[in-house]
Amino acid sequence: MPLECYCGERPDQILEVGFTSDRHMVIHYWCSACNRVIFTSRTLDECREMCPEPDVDPAVADAADATFLQSLGISS
Repeated sequence: MPLECYCGERPDQILEVGFTSDRHMVIHYWCSACNRVIFTSRTLDECREMCPEPDVDPAVADAADATFLQSLGISS
């Protein structure tokens, strides 16, 4: 999800991520370029729309996950 301050700079790091009671994701970060504290809020639908399509076929990912878990001694 793209984050940008009012001055146009991107944050160096995200300080906090949380959810409101009405299911909005809130992201809190500090802009080191202009010294502002920023709180950005997005609905979950907006977040889904911003997400890129997965590169991996879910069936392939499931098989890779199962192999990894088996290597740890975890069986499904």
